[in-house]
This record gives sequence, structure tokens and C-alpha cells, in this order.
Amino acid sequence: METISYKCINCSGPLQYNAQKLKFYCEYCRSEFTEEELEKHFGKLDEQLETNEAVNEEADAQDVPEGFEDFAANTVMYTCESCGAEVIADKTTAATFCVYCHNPVVLSNRLTGTFKPNRVIPFMISEEDAQQKFFDFCKKKHFLPKNFISSAQLDMMKGVYYPYWLVDSLKDGNLFATAENIRTWTEGDYEYTETKTYKVKREGKIDFKDFPHPALEGDNSKALKYVNPYDDKDYKKFTMAYLSGFLAEKRNTERTDCQSDVDNELKVYAEKIYKSTIKGYDNVKVDSCNVKTLKESWDYAMLPVWMMTFNYEGKNFLYAMNGQTGKNYGELPVSKGKLAAFGAAMFIVLMAICILGGYFLS
Repeated sequence: METISYKCINCSGPLQYNAQKLKFYCEYCRSEFTEEELEKHFGKLDEQLETNEAVNEEADAQDVPEGFEDFAANTVMYTCESCGAEVIADKTTAATFCVYCHNPVVLSNRLTGTFKPNRVIPFMISEEDAQQKFFDFCKKKHFLPKNFISSAQLDMMKGVYYPYWLVDSLKDGNLFATAENIRTWTEGDYEYTETKTYKVKREGKIDFKDFPHPALEGDNSKALKYVNPYDDKDYKKFTMAYLSGFLAEKRNTERTDCQSDVDNELKVYAEKIYKSTIKGYDNVKVDSCNVKTLKESWDYAMLPVWMMTFNYEGKNFLYAMNGQTGKNYGELPVSKGKLAAFGAAMFIVLMAICILGGYFLS
């Protein structure tokens, strides 16, 4: 298994992407490089990686010992270029750290050919800022276990690039609705209501651009739902250098797996758009909405997420934050002791109110 570790041009130390400075940084000699400087030095590295795809696929197809088929199908093994350690990773892992020397390593055949993304949004929020946002998030949770927020927990926070499909879709459709205007007035002892009913039609083309849909299924895809949306102004052409210093997941879905879901989601949005143009009525009820696709194209992109998972009393919890916008989502444990103490305090307060209320009423 061939590996790639991006090296500093000056001292050959491992490079990592700095989300604050939007540059690649060497923590040994403190050199900083732009993407253009790396491309000038390394040349067409990504294109060279694609030429190795056929060799890697042939190696993956070799026979494995009986009983190890499932293991071989779901794992990959590579040798760290820096310390020589052999490391096993999940087959969806595209970039990772060596667990021994902690140098960033990119698996060269995980994101080539059809699995190579077209675009990427680099991390815009640094690890330090992500940790501070986690602190701020926890401060709002009054029933967290004591000492839950610790450096040990923060060490588990990792930057992960997650795969998304980006869909450009030109739709043509129409919407039929029933609209009402209601007028009420009073004459003498009687109240009158007049309801006027109208049949309304809307039709036209809707051009969706960069509609995102997760390209990952399974437990890890849960975070993708809660940290959307991303701002498409920061998309860049994909290069594997952006993965250096971060983790990455390879997509495990194809366009055919997602087409039905994307069609349904875009139809829902189209209905909302058509309905939003119906003005001047008290009530609007959609009778039907029909949408057909005139033209469609799909791109594959990597989007940044700061991720932390931890176990408390046998239960797994998840914290995730959008690595571009800072939108976060968290599942945090609750201290049963703090919750019980709060319940007891509330009981005492309520009892005191009842006793005092009874005293003054007697």
C-alpha cells in the first residue's frame, strides 16, 4: 500500500493545513506555504497518484486466507513513511495519522479515480477555536458530570473531511393549489362569514446549484445531517494536500444509491418555492406538485467537520461542529447526581411555597 506524507520544502518535516492562516504549516521549522507554492514544488502529484490505481486494485484482489475475507474486505494496511510502522485502518479512511509517531499520512489509493473528489472546502476554524466553542457549548449544559470537560476529552477532537454529493439540477414543474380569502363581519345579533375559494396554478423552471447530499452511509453519517449548511463561496479544486493533518472518510455510496432521495428532497424544495409565490390569500392548500428533471450533473466534494466521540457509563455520545461555519451539534451525558439534587431542591422550594400559601390563606 503506497502512502503519501506531504513534507516541508525547507526541513522535510510533515505539513499540516492551518485553518486560521489558510496555509500549510510545518511545526518544526515554522515555515508556511500556500497551495500554489506546494503545487510548484510537488508538481502534478494528484495526477501521478491516479496512475497507480490499476496496480493498487490488482493488489487488493489477491487471494486471502480462508476466514479472513470479511477482515480483508473492510480494512487496509499501510506502512508509515516516517517510522516504518505498519498500521491498519478502516477501508473508508482516506487520510489519517500514524498511531505511533503521529505524522499525518494520506492513503494514496483511497481517493483516486472515481473516488477522487472534485472540490473541497478547507477547514476555516482552527482546532483551538473549535475547542473553545466546545467549552462555550458545555457551559450552557448545567447537568454535565463533574470534570467532564477536560484536556483528555479535548484530545479526542479530530478534524474530519466528510464526503458529499453536490447536485446541479434544472427542474421544470407546476403546482396546483386551493386558496381562500375569508371575510367576517357582524350585523345586529348575527355574525357572517364569507369564504371565497380560488384555484391557483404556478409553473416554471427552478435551477438548483450545489445541492448537498451526504455520500456516506452508516453511523458516522449522523453528524452530516446536523452541521449543514455550508457556504459554497469557499469551494476549491480538490488536492490531497488539504487532507494532510486531518482525517478523511471515503464515500461509500454511488449516484444511483442517492438519486431517489435527492429527487424527493428537491421536489419538496420546489414545492416550497412555488408555494412561496402565492400571495394575497388567507389560506393556501397544495393540491399537487409535479417536477421533472431537464438537466442534471453531480460533483463529489469533501467538507470539514470537527468531531468528537466519547463513552460515558457505557453509552456513546457525539459532538460535531461545522469546520467552516461553526454550527455545532452535541449529545452530552447528564449527571444523575446533579439532576437528583436539582429535583430535590425544586421539591423543597415547592413545598415551602405550598406551606406559606396555606399559612396566609388560613
